[in-house]
Formats: sequence, C-alpha cells, structure tokens
Amino acid sequence: MIEGPLAVILTGGRAKRLQPLSLELPKAIIPVLNQPLITYTFERLAETDIKEVFIVVTPDDRLTGKISRESVPAGMSIKVVVQPIPNGPAGALAHVPNNSIRRRHVAVIAADSLLYGGDIRGQFGSWLNEPVDAWLPLAPTKTPTSMGIAQLVGERIVEFVEKPKRPKGNLASPAWWLLGPEAIDRVLDDAVVNTKGELEISGTLSVMIEEGYSIGGRCFDGEWYDTGTLAALLSTQERLLQEKDISVLIAPDAIVEDCQLGPNVVVGSGCRLRDVTLSDALIAPGAVIHGLKDSQIIVTPSGIIGRP
Repeated sequence: MIEGPLAVILTGGRAKRLQPLSLELPKAIIPVLNQPLITYTFERLAETDIKEVFIVVTPDDRLTGKISRESVPAGMSIKVVVQPIPNGPAGALAHVPNNSIRRRHVAVIAADSLLYGGDIRGQFGSWLNEPVDAWLPLAPTKTPTSMGIAQLVGERIVEFVEKPKRPKGNLASPAWWLLGPEAIDRVLDDAVVNTKGELEISGTLSVMIEEGYSIGGRCFDGEWYDTGTLAALLSTQERLLQEKDISVLIAPDAIVEDCQLGPNVVVGSGCRLRDVTLSDALIAPGAVIHGLKDSQIIVTPSGIIGRP
C-alpha cells in the first residue's frame, strides 16, 4: 500500500539571530501575534492532505513538542525527534526514522518560514500530481545573494543556486521543500555538504537539477514572511497587524496600566506593564515592564530587551 504524504518541521538550529529571545524560548514557539510560530505551519498543513507530522527539535527543547500536541489540528498526528547536533536541514531530516520517510512524499519545512494567505493547497497538489521529483513554492526576495535562487521555465526549475554571488533573478525558496521519493533518497544518502559542514537540501536539489531530475516550482501567490531575525520578526508582526486592521494587540490576561502603546505593539499573555510608552515592540509572555519609553525592541519573558 502506498502511504500518503507527511511533513517534517525543522525547529532546531542555533537561532543566534533571534537572541536574546531564543535564549529563553525555542524558535518554534516564539510568538507571532501571541500565537506560537509553529502553529501557523500547522494551520497551513491542515489545508492540505498532510495528516502525519514529525517535528525535529534540539536536545534541550522541552516545550515545542508539548505546545505542538496541545495545538495540533484534529486528525493530525505529531511525533517529536531530536537532532543532537545542528548540522543543516538534511542532517535534521536524517533523524526521522528511515522507515517513516523512505518511498514517500515528504514536505520539509523550516519553522521560521511563514507562508501566509495564497493557495498552499494548489502548491501541494502540483507536487503530488505532477511528474516531478520535488517541488518548490517560490517567492520574490530583496536579498537574493543570501537565498536559494531559482530560474523557472514554465513550472520547471532549470537552475537553482544557493546564495549566488551574481543572482540571475529574485525568486527564492522559502525553505518549504516538497520532496518526492527520489529526492528523499538523495538527501538522506548523498546530501551536499556546504563550507560550514552542514548538510543541505537546497544544494542537493541543485545537483539533481544539473543531473536532469525534474524539479517543479511556482511563485506562491500569498505572502512569505521570514521570522529568522529580530528585525524580520518585528516586520512580520507589523504586516500581520495591518492585515487585521489593528496596530496594537494585547493578550486578554495581560495587565496594562498608564501606558501608551503603538503602532506595531503586541503584548503577550501574563505580561504586566505600567507607565510604559512603546512602539514597534514585541513583549513576550510573562514579561514585567515598569517605567520604560522605547521603540524597536523585543522583550523576553524575563524582561531582557533585545534590539534588531
């Protein structure tokens, strides 16, 4: 019997660009509009035929699995596996039991890459129904030299270069790699190793394209939000607040007294703010702040202030 597709969500890595927030919260549960980041991925997967999800975490992450099980959509199963040492996305995939992913279609997704709106089901449908070895949703980027950049002919990727010095275009992979069985075998058995010693999925797909494998792709018709840095996190927050036509979001149980907040301020659950003036700020759950006037900040649960 042919088993259905599954997803693997990558939540590990060092997340240095999200410090100090990532020193207190695992990357996957960093809040975006007071919602753990990983739950946005669950919501998108619920629009597809994915019913089985593996989550790859770091050894010291005790929260991502717990929160994921509490928030997973009905009918979707969750299993958590540990990546002992961060060594790239292909290295993370290798820690998922082989008998669960061999000979199957596997969507490998970076937890800090948020695809918002648009037709995600159509992208998954093309992956599963077209004669391709892998499929990449693509999105324009303003920083092509730091991304994997694809060259499209119709809906076939004819060239895919990771962090090109001289980009030929601006269509990037948002780290949603939709892999068929052949691509899974290659990534597990012969992944490309970059100069940092990390095992790459994008680099491996690039080699497969050169060898004549069929890799499909199409521009995603929604929005791609990268939340991998403090600046990107605040920018994503601002755009999502604008989508909701609000400028401030305060958790129902937060206590806010004598404060001036906004624009682009989110206050998390259990926070206590008094005599505070803030704009462009994310206040993580549980933070306590008194007598602060500031902007462009992210406050950790313990009250440490980070700046983009």
